[in-house]
Amino acid sequence: MPVRPNSFAFCGGAYGDEGKGRIVDQYVSDYAKHGPVFVYRDNGGSNAGHTVAFGNTKVALHQLLSGTFIEDVMTILGKGMVVHPGDLLAEMAAVKQATGGSIPATILIDEMAVVLLDTHRAYEAVLQDWQTGNRGTTGRGISPAYVDVLLRHPIRMRDLKPFTSEKIVKHYKLYQALIAGLGQNLAECAVPTLAGEKQIVGSEQVFVARVAEQATRLAPYIAGVFDVLSAAWADEKTTFVFEKAQAIGLDVRWGVYPDFTASDTTFGGIFASTEGIINPAEIGIRAGVIKATYMSSVGIRQLPSVMDAALANKIRQDADEYGATTKRPRDIVHFDVPATAFFARVGGLTHLVATHMDIVYPDTPIKVCVAYAQQGKTVSYRPDQAYLSTIAPVYQEFAPWDVTELQQAKTSSQLPRTAQTYLKFLEDSLGVPLLMITTGPKREEGIRFH
Repeated sequence: MPVRPNSFAFCGGAYGDEGKGRIVDQYVSDYAKHGPVFVYRDNGGSNAGHTVAFGNTKVALHQLLSGTFIEDVMTILGKGMVVHPGDLLAEMAAVKQATGGSIPATILIDEMAVVLLDTHRAYEAVLQDWQTGNRGTTGRGISPAYVDVLLRHPIRMRDLKPFTSEKIVKHYKLYQALIAGLGQNLAECAVPTLAGEKQIVGSEQVFVARVAEQATRLAPYIAGVFDVLSAAWADEKTTFVFEKAQAIGLDVRWGVYPDFTASDTTFGGIFASTEGIINPAEIGIRAGVIKATYMSSVGIRQLPSVMDAALANKIRQDADEYGATTKRPRDIVHFDVPATAFFARVGGLTHLVATHMDIVYPDTPIKVCVAYAQQGKTVSYRPDQAYLSTIAPVYQEFAPWDVTELQQAKTSSQLPRTAQTYLKFLEDSLGVPLLMITTGPKREEGIRFH
């Protein structure tokens, strides 16, 4: 199948938080200098998060896309997303504050995107408390919102434009009954907001009034996007950048069961979200973003390549390994080749982006899990926690490199020899070529290979 020129897609290649937002932002910024750019996201909601530096201000984006701060860029929140109106309005306000009153990019919300409400967050919290003591989720109501689709009673963005209370009232009564069945009162439930403080869901009247006010403010951004997407995708002069949320290792099919997210975290989700307009096989670059020298994870999964606690804590502090959305400290483990190679294969990756190349230490070898052993035999990765708890990692060590020399390099051939050796190992062992690496936290600190 021929690939479309000027098309790029980026996903998390492991367990999330790999720094893909920065990569997407860089590509959008570069290509916006030469012509029209569309940025499209097809999954997740406000459980995703990355920080964008704007002048001297840093703004955390969750539902808004990379490219929001760039003039004339079209950003589309796609059908496959679950959108929380209150959080989205708070993000928009933060962007306007950072820019002095405007949102540089154009924002379109697909009328078919699912509306995520405080009812979903309340139900998730009550259900998780009943099941596990509320471990392992972001508490953002993502799963219940997607379940609404499967059970055939979702609220979609088009139900907010024009706003009528009938569906919202019916929705409230449903979740009121579900939560009552678990022994709690929906009206009294406190749910998280984007700012971090809790908000009481409130009575039916209070809840419906809140949604009505949010719907009025979001109405100008809600539209059918089918024709817009079709025309732009057919125009090969328009650059498309697809921004996935979460990562392949969090997918319900490919992640460490039962610790997964509810949306399709692979590029396959683009096909469904665009209603068949964009086949991901036609996207020229489909890159998975990975951390080069270690891996991080947030959740209840227990990964095999456990790292010494002192080194893990040092990396956590140096690399600011805390969730952009939840602020939870991430678990730090050694890089895992079997898992990452599995994700690259099932995710249909054409390239890799290796971030955090600067997180190395002079006297500490880079320890990499290169295989799994089980009862004396070499075994493969399988997406199941019960299985992974029975295997032992097999390690190989690599010499570190000088970070100053790394950051002075402008091309791959100028990288320290030990860094070149390590990157060649990653390409060979994962079976996917490198697109680029990052050598530090700043946008200009990176090297493109292709």
